[in-house]
Amino acid sequence: MAFPIMLTFDMDAESTVLAIDPENARRPGVLSPGQYGPTVAVYRILEMLKQEGVPATFFVPGWTADHYPAAMEAIVAAGCEVGHHGYTHTLPYAYPSRAAEEEDFVKGIEAIVRHTGQKPVGYRSPAWDYSPHTLAIMEKYGFLYSTNFQDYDAPYMQTVDGRPTRIVELPVSWLTDDMPYYVFRPPNYRPLAPASHPYEIWTEELRGLHAEHKIFVLTMHPYLSGRPSRLAMLRRVIAFARALGNVEFRPCGEYAREFLAAQTAGGAQ
Repeated sequence: MAFPIMLTFDMDAESTVLAIDPENARRPGVLSPGQYGPTVAVYRILEMLKQEGVPATFFVPGWTADHYPAAMEAIVAAGCEVGHHGYTHTLPYAYPSRAAEEEDFVKGIEAIVRHTGQKPVGYRSPAWDYSPHTLAIMEKYGFLYSTNFQDYDAPYMQTVDGRPTRIVELPVSWLTDDMPYYVFRPPNYRPLAPASHPYEIWTEELRGLHAEHKIFVLTMHPYLSGRPSRLAMLRRVIAFARALGNVEFRPCGEYAREFLAAQTAGGAQ
């Protein structure tokens, strides 16, 4: 069985800084880095994916989908999976109630359906953050998978209050996320890393997970990894992965569906 690799992109646009402080709507310069993702970078990323012949999953806040319909159209036309990433990029723990969290969650579903014609099957929470209600809300609305937890490095079935669900978890890690290396904004002022830095870290982790036959989920953001130098590095990661042998690039939903089917066939719930 081939080793699964999932390339994922969180296309937040300005939703991140607006969720941090709504007053940022009056600060064009603060908004501009996020705008680079859906106006420039996403098209460069899609072209690279086409050239390399690899699929990807884009997690898109409903706010971004509503404000950048052309980018959404391009993602859909490229055959990429679109996953749920909230509506306003508000962290789930910050909602005052389950009802408020659920309202935003449903609004995000509706936005994705408007722009893709399909209900999303996977959820990546803003900043991988959960409230005590998030998984139950996902279960209520029939989601197939979550990709948010850092407690393991192979897929597993999520539980709610100790009760098994049919939600597949595709674990993530800050180690294999582009933000720790590329983000430079308040309050995260820190030296920017050259592309060689995450390349070394990502390929080391990829080699280790490949040897153990786990999974490799790479989390990126178009406004960061869609820069020319960063995207060239991602091509090198793809080439490195292929050189390992017996690897397969997969959309998250497709892989999660097969994993669930295998668990069900094996007697798991």
